[in-house]
Order: sequence, then structure tokens, then C-alpha cells
Amino acid sequence: MAMFSFFLLITALNYSLSLTRAPLRKVLVCGDGDLSYSASIACSLADKGISLVASVLEDREKHQSVYEKSRTHYEHISSWENHKVKFNVDATKLASSFQNTKFDRIEFNFPHWRGKTNHKRNRELLSDFLMSATDVLSPEGEVHIALCEGQGGVSATTSEEFRQSWKAAQFAADHGLLLKSVLPYEVRYNLSSHRGVDRGFRVGEYPELYIFGFPNGTGVEERCQLCCRHELHVSLPDTDDNCEFSEDDIAHGNVIQNIIRSVVPDGINVDVPMRRVLSSEETGCDTNTVVFLVVYCGEKIPLTRASADKYRSNVEYEVGKQLRLRANRMGRLVSRPFHFPVLQPGLLLWFSSHNET
Repeated sequence: MAMFSFFLLITALNYSLSLTRAPLRKVLVCGDGDLSYSASIACSLADKGISLVASVLEDREKHQSVYEKSRTHYEHISSWENHKVKFNVDATKLASSFQNTKFDRIEFNFPHWRGKTNHKRNRELLSDFLMSATDVLSPEGEVHIALCEGQGGVSATTSEEFRQSWKAAQFAADHGLLLKSVLPYEVRYNLSSHRGVDRGFRVGEYPELYIFGFPNGTGVEERCQLCCRHELHVSLPDTDDNCEFSEDDIAHGNVIQNIIRSVVPDGINVDVPMRRVLSSEETGCDTNTVVFLVVYCGEKIPLTRASADKYRSNVEYEVGKQLRLRANRMGRLVSRPFHFPVLQPGLLLWFSSHNET
């Protein structure tokens, strides 16, 4: 019992360090294996006056038949008046289990569908959980998801690495959530559920905690931002054009960036990291063309491919009112979302190979 109490203490200390600035009154833990994680934080939360709901998918009878410590953890959690364990809770349908209830934090550690490793199934689980969480999350609340290193996508440094991840921030954005932060996650409880059986599993050397929330006007660090890119092909004016901008203003100044920023909403960061001048011989146009690489990043509000493509359409319309655009390069869908660090490696090669005639 003394060793168990010491284990709870160090876990509780670790948990308290991660408490957010937002008020924390109600915590929901989803898919908690044999309930070991909830048991490890129950004392710390009770001392702070925070109520805990620990939940699992199985019914009580099935859970206690599968997990050796199910009954012990259930009794430990339930020993506090403001804590409870709830069975038969589907983390992808939380509203059906918690009607008229809002939580300040919803946690799901190492979610995984019950079959063999399958990115499609795990992405579906992650997306469905995040959508479900928005139904029972308080306005200032947070969703915490612990993932193995590389699963979430933030640590990706190449497009291929990001494509192989679960793309956590992308699915969160689809449901109106913003990735606020990614922190190292230290596992200090018993990892007990492997494909629905009472067996431990490995999480790698550097697991990570992904923290999501509704946008509140506060910007997030670059590595957490989702971005989309597209090209904007602007024809330089000739001597017969009645244009208020000079070739130098367009090709080397801030004319295009200023027009773009006047169209894109506050909370979306706009960058034009590269531009290239193509001669009329290269394009077959009457005048030279400047190709701009335009990047939208969700700094304060979630960015989706659909919203980024709407920005692209508005930008083309607004720029087109003042300058000539290369017609056969308009209306092209923006790139799939990616994290900001993925923009850097190989960017010059990508840009030079995708704006040829």
C-alpha cells in the first residue's frame, strides 16, 4: 500500500504541473484501459476540488473479467465523493453518455483501434473522438491526447513523414479545434490495454501530449500551425496597361502581400516566402510573369483545406481586379494541410519544379 501511495504521489505531481490557466473543475478520462491512469490522478484532483469521471468502453462485468486490477481501481476512484467511474462510454459518441454536461478537460491516452496497426482506422478513431469531444467540452476547455512519437504529425520534417502520421491537428481543425501545444509526455502509470486485453504496450522513447482547444484569440507557436499553399501567377503590366503599380513594385515590393492580407481574416498568418520571375518566352504570355508562393497558416483560428481554398479564391478575385493573372493558373485547389516545419525542407526544389509552363 505504501508503494502504491508513492506511485500515486509522483503521478499526481506530474499531473499538477500540466494544469492549465483556464479554470479546471471537471475532468473526463476516456478509454482508460484498466482505469490505472484515472486511479493515479484521483487523489491529486480531489485535493484540488476537481471532479473526475473515468470512462471505459466495456460494461462493468466485461471490464472486470478482462482486467485484473479493474475492481481495485474502480473502488479507489469511487472512494472520493466527487469522482466516479462510468462504463459503456463510447469516446466517439460522448454526447450520448453525458447529456447537458460540459468538461473542462477531456483526456484520451494513446487511442488505438482494436485491430492491427492501421492508419486509416486510427485516423477515423481520432477524428471521431475529436468531433465527439467538442459536444461536451466547455468553451475554455482543452482536449488532451497522448500519442506515440511521430503519430500526431507535429514532429514531421518532410511531407512523407507527415503523410504517414495520424494528422491530429488536421482532424481537430475539421471540427473547429486548434492545436494549442505539444509537450513531452512521461508515462507514470500502468499501460494495461493492448487491443482490448490486459497487456502492456510500448509507446516509444518520446511520447507526446497534444493539447487542443477552441480558438480564443491567442496565437500558437509555428510548429503547431497547419498551413496550406498555392501559387499566384501575376502578369507584369506592359506599357499600354493603365496600372498604378510598377514592375518593381509587383516583382520585388509588398504589393501582392498587402492585397492578400486585406482579404484573409485575422488569425490566419500569410507568408509569401518565395517568388520567381518567368519570361514571356517561358510562359507564352505577352509579358513576363511573377509567380508567388502563397502560404496560409492557422495561427489563431483553425485552418482547413476548404477554408484555405476559399482564401485562395478571394485572393485571386481581389488581385485580379487590380492586376492581370495568368488565366490557366487560376482556380487550382490549394495543397493539402501540413505543419509549418514541413514547408522548409526542399521548398526551393518544390517551387522551382511546380511553376514551369
